Amino acid sequence: MSEAYSLQIAGHVLSISGNVVPDIVANMHAFSVFCTNLPAQWEVVFLPDVQTKVFNTLHTFDLEQYTCTYGNIGDIEILQIALPDSTFPPFYLNYRRGGNRVEATQTTDTTVLRFALWFAFNLLAVPHGLFAIHSSTVVCGGRANLFLGESGTGKSTHTCLWLNNIDGAKLLNDDSPIIAVESSDTVMVYGSPWSGKTPCYHNLGFPVNGFVRLRQELSNNIHKLRPLQGFTALQPSTPPALSYSSYYSSKIISLLDVIMQRCPVYQLGCLPNAEAALLSYNTLYNN
Repeated sequence: MSEAYSLQIAGHVLSISGNVVPDIVANMHAFSVFCTNLPAQWEVVFLPDVQTKVFNTLHTFDLEQYTCTYGNIGDIEILQIALPDSTFPPFYLNYRRGGNRVEATQTTDTTVLRFALWFAFNLLAVPHGLFAIHSSTVVCGGRANLFLGESGTGKSTHTCLWLNNIDGAKLLNDDSPIIAVESSDTVMVYGSPWSGKTPCYHNLGFPVNGFVRLRQELSNNIHKLRPLQGFTALQPSTPPALSYSSYYSSKIISLLDVIMQRCPVYQLGCLPNAEAALLSYNTLYNN
């Protein structure tokens, strides 16, 4: 068995162990940025075989060429990933709620491995006030601004306009940073090893300045959302499969309620131009 490999993500340390897998993770740049020698709080153990009985299916979705099924048996959360070649057995990930350990099938498939670690991190993190949020995140003036929206709505385009037109703007993550509701009145966002197609990996955290949900329109306009509207803007960007779990969805709803009390949420109708970036910047920093 290879030596365990540990990652510090959003201030929490995740240990990865199992034959071969730690070496694969260590050689992936996205993860190596987060390498740490600090003691682990959580662990993901990759085993030659993970036994799983028939489970209650909550949600089925695609991961590139794979079919994923998320469900549970009692208090055990289960993710099954069916491989394209049916001659191979499915990949399984199991987590008993309240524990600090996730068990997963041994794999050398980097696509499965990256997603399994993202999914495992969320299962472990949500009860502790953290979750991944689908967004493109820019830091400016020591505070972070999260741009939300469905794929194809122009999140990356808009943040690129910030980088090109606003002094001091830096990209923190372009797909899946980690939101953390701190015990103080602060909401933090951290870089993560999961940044979509943009290789942007920073082991840094910043206070959240605000959230902006984007919508393509024929003119640039922005307005602050009321609490219910803010919830509707934020919830679709939380881990999608977990919304089908009553346990996890209730945890995330509680966290969103706190976030909306502490951070403003805006809706931006925009064109892909510099004026849209300046409008969102001036609103976030001058209101």
